[in-house]
Amino acid sequence: MTAHHLNRVDCPDKYGVALPEPMDAPRFCSLILESAPRWLDLMLSMRDRVASPFGFSIQERNYGRPVHLEVGRKFGPLTVQSVSPDLVVCGNIDKHFTFRSMFEVDPVRQCGSFTTEVQFSDRIGRAYFALVKPLHKRIILALISAPFQSRH
Repeated sequence: MTAHHLNRVDCPDKYGVALPEPMDAPRFCSLILESAPRWLDLMLSMRDRVASPFGFSIQERNYGRPVHLEVGRKFGPLTVQSVSPDLVVCGNIDKHFTFRSMFEVDPVRQCGSFTTEVQFSDRIGRAYFALVKPLHKRIILALISAPFQSRH
């Protein structure tokens, strides 16, 4: 199994935003990752200190930096798996769960969406995600809105 193809989806979510101008999925994804709030790095550092002893991966620290999307490149917990004009798929396989994140644009409706799908491997992964799910929602909403807040 790869993060690009999950056998099942135990926890899906999808958040969208109106786009101020036409753009493709790679640009949408890049804007989100480049505009990550500074507090995200602090949260990920705290998460790594608490979760890594339980076998969870330590996150990359490159949010908010220029993004060049290419397959295999890492951004935070995301590894780029595929890039097309309408869809960027990223993911990660961890000891306790696998997830994928999809950045998609609808050029007709001029909107973008950020979808996360999680497949749990065991009870530890399920318990971990139950604890972080409220934070996950806030993080995703902050990520998806940050690049478009200062635009007119």
